[in-house]
Amino acid sequence: MVQDAIGRGILPPVFDCVMTAAGASSRMGEFKPLLPFRGSTLVEVAVGAALGAGCRVILVVGKRGEEVAFPFTAASYSHASAGRRIAVVRNPRWEEGMLVSIQTALPEVEGEAFFVSHADMPFVSPDSYRTLAAARAAREAAGLPEAATVASHGGRGGHPVLMPSAWIPGMLDLRAGDSMRTFLQGRPRVAVEMGPGALRDVDTPEDYRRALAGEI
Repeated sequence: MVQDAIGRGILPPVFDCVMTAAGASSRMGEFKPLLPFRGSTLVEVAVGAALGAGCRVILVVGKRGEEVAFPFTAASYSHASAGRRIAVVRNPRWEEGMLVSIQTALPEVEGEAFFVSHADMPFVSPDSYRTLAAARAAREAAGLPEAATVASHGGRGGHPVLMPSAWIPGMLDLRAGDSMRTFLQGRPRVAVEMGPGALRDVDTPEDYRRALAGEI
């Protein structure tokens, strides 16, 4: 389906990407977003992949938010900043979990769909975003209903996830005890095989060691 869309000249639009980087990194023992990785940091690698795909990144920060946002004020990001391709959103309730971070970013979303991904997933590539966007474009061209388009591997859903912006009001209505996973259950979903990078986050010291060694 993706190849057919590309062959017919269907160019998927650029979408916003909600990128969460607000948590405490409690399982890591060190603050994850700023850990060195590939000559940069985990958060810069994750943001760079989304920017490389043409996305506008809505970066959600919480704990040590100024430090997480600071690298994106550097001259190397000046073009993206001038083009409004990086927006930093601060979540004062970051201790309440991932859902609140995503909800904090949703009012900033522009366009008919948006991605969600996380700053501790350095093996998500620009092609991951492009492939999901192409899959969505192919469904739209075929007149199929709106669905969540999910990067997957081996039958397991991972990230990024591309969702219709029409679902945002329902997401904002979620409360404590809810999750994006439960929200998506029962809604249309398309899984797109992406390889193990779709599942691979850096959550523990062992995860980080393996990531540094290039183990996906």
